[in-house]
Amino acid sequence: MKNILLFSLLTLPALLFTSAIAGEGHKHEHTHDKHLKITSDTQAQAHAHGHEHSHTAGHNDAAGKQAEGHDDVAVIAAAMAEQVGIRVAAAAAGTIERHIPLYGELVTPPNRQAQVRARFPGMITQINVTVGQRVKRGEVLALVESNDSLRTYPLKAPIAGIVLQQFASQGEYTAGESLFAITDPSELWAELKVFPAVLDDIESGLPVHIEARSGRYDSTITHILPASGQPYVYARVTLDNSSGRFAVGERLSALVDAEIMQVALVIDNLALQEFAGQAVVFVQNGEQYRPRAVQLGRTDGRFTEVLAGLKAGERYVVANSYLIKAELEKSAAAHEH
Repeated sequence: MKNILLFSLLTLPALLFTSAIAGEGHKHEHTHDKHLKITSDTQAQAHAHGHEHSHTAGHNDAAGKQAEGHDDVAVIAAAMAEQVGIRVAAAAAGTIERHIPLYGELVTPPNRQAQVRARFPGMITQINVTVGQRVKRGEVLALVESNDSLRTYPLKAPIAGIVLQQFASQGEYTAGESLFAITDPSELWAELKVFPAVLDDIESGLPVHIEARSGRYDSTITHILPASGQPYVYARVTLDNSSGRFAVGERLSALVDAEIMQVALVIDNLALQEFAGQAVVFVQNGEQYRPRAVQLGRTDGRFTEVLAGLKAGERYVVANSYLIKAELEKSAAAHEH
């Protein structure tokens, strides 16, 4: 009796510890399910297959064959789809652009820069600005005392912009040399080099997509002009730089829309995924998302023509389709094990 009591006392903590672990595991399982909130038919089938594992081997083989032929589908609640950023669009007709790549750099237009000089020779009696300071048109940069009249007159900014350089200091004599350099970076030119091989396809007015360090900018070719002594011409593009995202001298690339082709059905390239060895998009039907194999045609890097597999009006996943792909692949792998 004492031995039994002793055994009970020794084993009770272990049993309690085991129960605690089981409880934590059960708690963790519920937490995981609540966090995921993305289920698929393959998951449900794998779960059912696990419960049927005790049946005969022949029955298991049949279940396995049935699973292999099952149509993959992910079921995602609307709230969860919005939370993880899954975005859909309707398939429709559109355009495919034939692009010609060009390269160049950003320069300041002549009317956006100024060299400021004194009107009359004399002594600089006062400097009001510093390098890097933004000034308005007509703002007084310095005061100069004329040698002839001995009267002091203001030296004003001819344009609005930033004081880029200062070439003199207070108390110095000036006799017509440049005292300040001002630049206005709110508008820049992209000068793109066009070589003879593609010159026939490039003309003023064509749409162009500028790709620079700070992003993409859509504009048009303003005009074509020669480059003195060079085996190319410049395609000049005016860029609005009021936000300051571009910098003078910045190297850039561009894609010119040399041809715009109308096609019956296009999709956003962000939607394309490879699944089960095929190019697919994920088609939405309510809260269900199924991979659909598509036959693709021409592409311009942003949009791709669809020849077969998708119909106009069908809603397909544009953003974060990789999340659905990953979930289906994970479910399939779990089923195989």
